[in-house]
Amino acid sequence: MDKQRWLASRRAVLGILGAGGATALLPKGKAVAAAAPTRFIVMHVPEGMWTNAQRPVAGATTLGPIFGPLDPYKSQLTVLNNLNLLSRDKGSFGGDGHHRGVPHMLTCIEMPDNNNAGGPSVDQKIAQTIGATTKFASLQFAVRIVYGDTDSKPIWSAAKQVVPAMQSPWDAYTRIFGTAMAPSGGTATTSTFDMKKSVMDYALADLAPLMTRLPASDRDRLDSYQTSLRDIETRLASVAPPVTTGGACTSPTLGATMDVKLEANYPTIGKLQMDTMVAAMQCGLTRVASLQWGNSVDQCTYSWLGVNALGHDLAHNTGKVDTDGSKKQKVFNWYATQFAYLLGKLKGTAEGTGTMLDNTVVLWISEFSEGNGHKSDKLCWLLMGNAAGYFKQQGNVLDLTGRAVGDLHVSLLNAFGIPDKTFGNPAYTTGPITALQA
Repeated sequence: MDKQRWLASRRAVLGILGAGGATALLPKGKAVAAAAPTRFIVMHVPEGMWTNAQRPVAGATTLGPIFGPLDPYKSQLTVLNNLNLLSRDKGSFGGDGHHRGVPHMLTCIEMPDNNNAGGPSVDQKIAQTIGATTKFASLQFAVRIVYGDTDSKPIWSAAKQVVPAMQSPWDAYTRIFGTAMAPSGGTATTSTFDMKKSVMDYALADLAPLMTRLPASDRDRLDSYQTSLRDIETRLASVAPPVTTGGACTSPTLGATMDVKLEANYPTIGKLQMDTMVAAMQCGLTRVASLQWGNSVDQCTYSWLGVNALGHDLAHNTGKVDTDGSKKQKVFNWYATQFAYLLGKLKGTAEGTGTMLDNTVVLWISEFSEGNGHKSDKLCWLLMGNAAGYFKQQGNVLDLTGRAVGDLHVSLLNAFGIPDKTFGNPAYTTGPITALQA
């Protein structure tokens, strides 16, 4: 270890000692079996709606032919119809609707140039507040990103600071859970992760090399710190874990690696990414995550559905490949099935007196209200879950004509304890959408 790296490590350890003592390295949700943590997930589906698309109707018993796979969750889902992404076309930069739309969906502020968003995305602002006590403030997942321009970059920590997504579930697994916890390889057996023991062992292992390099006064403090860690480990052994599915944090089964760029693997990679995301949240490693399906200029042909035409060509009916919209409907219905899979995993994970879904907000977004015209004035987004009671679970379709996307994001911020009254460019927000609140 060179001197600069050692000094940085020393400062980090001493900073931990000064700031919070031994408990600073512990995931806060694991120390006590208190109220379950609230969480936020964003799921982006490319290309948006299309002319004559049958959107959900208020008062209907089903969500319709596009979103029908979500009917089992209808009572917990709110359709946000006719939202307006007001900021998208106000700036001078960003290119066409694809390249402006994706960076604006979650930031709601003008781009400073053609390559960058002008501010943080709402998920990152939430992560700054609720992600301070988890190993990862947020995690970003993606499935088969073909282009690297702004139409593939919805997540930003600040102006001009993109947050890249992980496209490989196996790389994501290693980053999140560490090499000490190898994923199951193609068997039905699922690895178990004892978070309490692992945090202690990893913390002590990281500190050991520093002991011989520290001055005597610091070694005494570090020795005392190690003793405190072991004392906490002993006490944690008697604390019931907040996750009640088997009493332990459970890692996903990923199976053998595969080519993440191959279109045929698109459905499988997507499910593995959702499995990994939910496991990371179940284990208390993060409370904020996003999943991005492809690019805005959709380069998937959806061959497993028998569509066999690029999603971008479907949106524009290029060469009359989808004159009646039936192929596009089949694609969106498939995405709704994937969304249902994610919701099912959350609802199937017991937590406290309910499930993970009860404590989570899941937001389905897409950049266009009508793909052929690149329109964004009548967006159809979905809000699932209620953040432990903050949002209504009314199973309703809200007509939000005239309300800006930024107003929705203000509501999301408020749900996670952030009292802001505007988001993005204040000129395009009027405040939270009170109809969403319980």
